[in-house]
Amino acid sequence: MKTLRFLDQTVGLVAPSLVGRYAARIFVRPREAKPRNMNGWTLLSSPQERHYVAWGKSVADAKKKVLIIHGWESHAGHMNILSDALNTAGVDVVALDAPAHGDAAGETTNAIQFAAALVQVSKDLGPFDALIGHSMGGGAAFIAIADGMQVGKVVTIGSPFLFSDVLHRFAKYIGLPPKAEQAFVDCVEKKTGRSWDETRGDVVAPKVHQPCLVVHDLNDKEIPFSDAENLVKVLPHGEIYQTEGLGHRRILHDRTTAAYIAKWIIS
Repeated sequence: MKTLRFLDQTVGLVAPSLVGRYAARIFVRPREAKPRNMNGWTLLSSPQERHYVAWGKSVADAKKKVLIIHGWESHAGHMNILSDALNTAGVDVVALDAPAHGDAAGETTNAIQFAAALVQVSKDLGPFDALIGHSMGGGAAFIAIADGMQVGKVVTIGSPFLFSDVLHRFAKYIGLPPKAEQAFVDCVEKKTGRSWDETRGDVVAPKVHQPCLVVHDLNDKEIPFSDAENLVKVLPHGEIYQTEGLGHRRILHDRTTAAYIAKWIIS
């Protein structure tokens, strides 16, 4: 990483567009996530048929059906603790491998494709009583609902207020100078096919009229807690569930948080 930052900082000064395009190429290609046990899941679709892969966990006499989507460089199996809590509460679960993640097809993806997958699976396997998204998946949930997806309740976990902020933080992390940083952000926007202004939290969240639970950890170093506070300010029916000491990813494996989410959904 030190070498990459040195190259970004030096070459980025003389060739910002070139370095920005290279950074964008890296950013939109998720690294393969660590494998996770998918025992107990039923495969509901295949990557040959769609740009997502859906997995199901069912219980007898289910009260509700919930759709779950993971975050960047993750997959459906990382949502096991949450899905088990939902099953225990009598809820059927459908969890996605989003485009270019898990067993889904593709090598590159973005938040807009995550959202499109949510809209499509809702048509294919819905309707759903609730939608839960972690990180990028939560941000994509807002975009999907703004694009017309119908769902009962919404839960986001560690999700961003502005996708452009995520890009700027990544650019600073890899040491891009200002002009290269802007070239990088513009290039990723071009790849998504939509303006960042269309995906802003203060643009899409006000269109989410469903009850929304915004779950976020105070010590999240990837997506700051202030993003959750900003989301709740613009959500018509939003509330925060605050945790501490779980960070951005360990929050998914906290059984207390999972139980709270399940109880909130069935209430």
